[in-house]
Amino acid sequence: MNSSKLIRTITQCNGSINVGGGNTICTVTVNNHITGATTASPATVNQCVGSGASTELDCVPLQNTTDATVTQCNNAGNGGGADVLCRVNPSATVTTEVPITVNQCNYSSNGGGSTVECATELNTIALAAEVTPTETQTPTPTATPTPTETALPAAADTVTAAPELAATGVDSAPLLVSVAVGTLLLGLGALLALRRTVVRPAHRD
Repeated sequence: MNSSKLIRTITQCNGSINVGGGNTICTVTVNNHITGATTASPATVNQCVGSGASTELDCVPLQNTTDATVTQCNNAGNGGGADVLCRVNPSATVTTEVPITVNQCNYSSNGGGSTVECATELNTIALAAEVTPTETQTPTPTATPTPTETALPAAADTVTAAPELAATGVDSAPLLVSVAVGTLLLGLGALLALRRTVVRPAHRD
């Protein structure tokens, strides 16, 4: 039987086949898969107590433990000529995280010539917890800002008196000096000429 729910108690085959020649055969197998750390301990057993009144018992282990993990084959096979064959696997284990009890084949096959054959197997299987690796993220390097070149202001055009010469690549400074000197000389010449043409009035005695 498969179940999506957690099963903690299994009870079956109790009070069964109590007629002559009846056979009670039942088996329980439990595999507990536990993920993570856990501590398993041996299962306790209580079986074949008060059974097989007129026959030799074949029970392993033959134990009488109160509030046991496995309770089976008690008060069974008492009809005369009956066989009582019951087993609990020696490596049966349980955990406190998932407690479980088995109760089966008790008060069964008490008719003459009846047989009781019941077995329980309990396995605790610990699985390592899956650990998701933490990705180490490398910090993104901070980009170093590139220095921005500051453009120098364009040199002012110093040649304004004779732009046509500047366009030719000829230095206009000497020309400007020559023009200024020439203009000054022309002015002086004009003043001298005007002075010569002025008629001075004659002095009378």
